[in-house]
Amino acid sequence: MAAPPPPAVLIAHLAAVLSSPDWRFHPSLPHLPALLAPSLPRTLLVPLPLRLAAAVARAAAPSRHLLGISLPVVLRLHALSPPQHRPLFDRPFRSLLAHFARFALTPLMLRLFAHMHRYAPPAPTGATYNALIRALCRRADLRRAQRYLSLMVRSGWRPDAFTFNSMIVGYCRTQQVEAARDLFDKMPLRGFRQDIVSYAALIEGLCETGRIDEALELFREMERPDMHTYVALVKGLCDSGRREEGLCMLQKIKEQGWRPSTRAYTAVVDLWCRERKADEAEKMLAEMFDNGLAPSVVTCTAVVNAYCREGRMSHAVRVFESMKLKGCEPNVWTYNALVRGFCNERKVHKAMSLLDQMRAFGVEPDVVTYNLLIRGQCIDGHIESAFRLLRLMERDGIAADQYTWNALIDALCKDGKTDEACSIFDGLEDRGIRPNSVTFNTLIDGLCKTGKVDVAQTFLEKMISASCAPDTYTYSPFIQNLCKTKGWQDGLSFIDEMLQKDVKPSTVNYTIVIDKLFKERNYGLATRTWEKMLSLGCSPDVVTYTTSVHAYCNEGRLDEAENVMMEMNKSGVTIDAMAYNTLMDGYASIGQTDHAVTVLKNMTSVASVPNHFTFLILLRHLLERRLAEHVPLKASRVWKTIELADIFKLFELMKENGVPSSARAYLAILDGFSEDRRLDEVTSLVYRMKEDDLPLNEDIYSALVNFFCKLRMYPDAWALLCSMTGHGFVPSLLSYQHLLSGLAAEGQTDRAKEIFRDSRWKDYNPDEIVWKVIIDGLIRKGHSDMCHDMISILEQMKCKPSDQTYAMLTEELSTRE
Repeated sequence: MAAPPPPAVLIAHLAAVLSSPDWRFHPSLPHLPALLAPSLPRTLLVPLPLRLAAAVARAAAPSRHLLGISLPVVLRLHALSPPQHRPLFDRPFRSLLAHFARFALTPLMLRLFAHMHRYAPPAPTGATYNALIRALCRRADLRRAQRYLSLMVRSGWRPDAFTFNSMIVGYCRTQQVEAARDLFDKMPLRGFRQDIVSYAALIEGLCETGRIDEALELFREMERPDMHTYVALVKGLCDSGRREEGLCMLQKIKEQGWRPSTRAYTAVVDLWCRERKADEAEKMLAEMFDNGLAPSVVTCTAVVNAYCREGRMSHAVRVFESMKLKGCEPNVWTYNALVRGFCNERKVHKAMSLLDQMRAFGVEPDVVTYNLLIRGQCIDGHIESAFRLLRLMERDGIAADQYTWNALIDALCKDGKTDEACSIFDGLEDRGIRPNSVTFNTLIDGLCKTGKVDVAQTFLEKMISASCAPDTYTYSPFIQNLCKTKGWQDGLSFIDEMLQKDVKPSTVNYTIVIDKLFKERNYGLATRTWEKMLSLGCSPDVVTYTTSVHAYCNEGRLDEAENVMMEMNKSGVTIDAMAYNTLMDGYASIGQTDHAVTVLKNMTSVASVPNHFTFLILLRHLLERRLAEHVPLKASRVWKTIELADIFKLFELMKENGVPSSARAYLAILDGFSEDRRLDEVTSLVYRMKEDDLPLNEDIYSALVNFFCKLRMYPDAWALLCSMTGHGFVPSLLSYQHLLSGLAAEGQTDRAKEIFRDSRWKDYNPDEIVWKVIIDGLIRKGHSDMCHDMISILEQMKCKPSDQTYAMLTEELSTRE
């Protein structure tokens, strides 16, 4: 026997039958109730229209879509029935109302109510009014709820406790908590007992408006709170940053034998993410999955983003893969979080590869995706690739916005290409883009730094004429230039002019002058300028404090420098690597190397990760101690003179002071030796890493590959690349560029093609492979004859570049012929 048609088909068929004049005689009608609702009692005593309405209501119950298409059919059946049968429609109407309320289908409720009110019987009852008022209140449509409440009273129905509770919900959802509290207090006076629903609604309203203490006081009045009340408090406490109380309330839910809801867990996850404690957030997310709950994509994305902000991309990817496996489909915001994270980590090739993954999962990149990638390419110094991305962006029909152009102008200015930046600026209005303060400030800063102060002044005038008010960032480059070329007096005079023009100087403006004064050892005036800055309400930032630390260190007054660091902590200013490096250099310069290493131990936050300069400072002072002479802090001098014994001495000092040698330390030192092409030292350090049980990480692999390419040791470079991919790392495209271009330069084109064929290009974006390996590498280094073979290899691997990239390739080849 063939399976019956699905309910949607049957309801659509019934709608079509009812539209014909002789619908009563259609042969399919008697069979439809059993097909639509087999569990419906079969009786011929009930009129056929009523049986059909009951069957349609029952069949539609599980689905929002079916409920939407069922209402017109039921209303048509009611309208076609004789007057004496219409009161019998009360039951299917009530059934539909209940299901509409369950799915929050308020527009359908309003339509059914209007029909009942106009074509009664059955007329709306008190229960009908209450259902509609509750639905409107939940939607925060309080004004309409109040109108229906008035109509309810005029129709002779008396509001009950259900009505009061609904209105309390409505007042709370519209932030009118005082009115909700007033209604709550009046309930006993009207003969209604405040029940668990009343308390829960008001407590939730108080939590939503941040009145947590009042909510807790009300909570303590309740005899037996339900889980909904606990959940409201968990969310309220977490939203207010009261983490311990929120976690305690979550624990109480578990102690009651209830399973916490998704909403409760989500509140805690969001709190951990806001507090930058991604590990705890991930544990809570895992607990949700273990309890059979389905976190939303927003919640999962928050955890991914938290790891990205901490720079822990492997953890972010782990959560990302886990959410996909557990049925939570990533959206464009999830991908954008990863793109931003990889770009911030200077791993733009990994960010670019996400473009293909997004499309494979049916997620289209948006303007934010492209802007992040363009910015990432700019930060990596690949300005040309940023403009190539712009072309791909336009191909996808996504218009570049202010952020896009500001990023490109900023990159050009930082690269000293201010003429190109000005040219782009001149064309912005033709593109429908109005320059904003960031655009003007970027150009003015770039022009001042390249000595084109007069041109910068014309842009300041353009800025004012464009009704874009200059701010403190606008004036900072002018102050910087004046302090550099004329002296601090002119810098201070400029600040005084700002005050006369009612432009309040910022911390940045004052810091420029204070730094100049400290460097000239004019400490008295520097202190007075600092005090004036404070009097104007400008709090010192990390740069201001660091200038002070530097001044004290130059004077050998390390206790005062330490006090400044403590003051930074108390003021909530995040201490960055430069501040720590300055203090470290101060201790080392007076021979207190142990103290300098202790400063290294304190560099634990994301903002203060030890960098190349950190270890250069320590090594320079160890070198001074060994040579008994001053060594200038020039990287070239230090790396030419330093010996492995000095490196191992540094590691011993670090160990004695509780600072274990790390991959980051090795990377900084490897980079230094690589710059000076010291192969024996690099090799020895790699062996030492193995002795210290430190595996080679992605950055160290990349540094070694590039080092061996620089020494033209291409077999070793290729072996390292293979080892790198074997350990799950994705090499930078520049590593492939150096290797393949180097082999081609030595006439080993067949070997270069073989390596290209054996590489895992599916881990990269095809366009970027062509841009960085083929165009910027092989073609521009005179090996264009190889590019056709490599493009064919990519196509065979189904890594086909876009039409725009083919056009770029053709254009590049034509210029090289």
